[in-house]
Amino acid sequence: MSSSPVKAPESLLSRPGYVLERAARMVRQLHAEGLAGVGLLPHQHAILCCLDEFGPDHQKAVAGRLRLDPGDIVAYLDGLETNGAITRERDARDRRRQIVSITDSGRATLAAAERALDNAEKQAFAALDGEARTALGELLERVYADLVARD
Repeated sequence: MSSSPVKAPESLLSRPGYVLERAARMVRQLHAEGLAGVGLLPHQHAILCCLDEFGPDHQKAVAGRLRLDPGDIVAYLDGLETNGAITRERDARDRRRQIVSITDSGRATLAAAERALDNAEKQAFAALDGEARTALGELLERVYADLVARD
């Protein structure tokens, strides 16, 4: 056995889906570590991004926008509310629903998370120059949009 890093077979490395899935695992780990440093889980970060960009909304709508199970989002929201990053209030028009809003503290946490992710992505994409990184981002956005449209 050699002591060099283990390389996957060429038949796998020639498949973009395989390479993307493997790279995504590593990038996800870097993201999770960066976000943990500011006290967030990746889904909590996504929730804060959603609320910051689109404004207050029903928790079920936030779950749908982020493609999260509506039952799972409750635990993420509980943590965010405990930390003061969001508020939840009953909808005056439909008392069964809750409207979720980001707080000023949540915006500060989001800004810290964005800085942490900037650092994580700098590590993850160190092999790419700015132009290549932009091109990769555009290609991944196209693939994602097409897959979501077909879902």
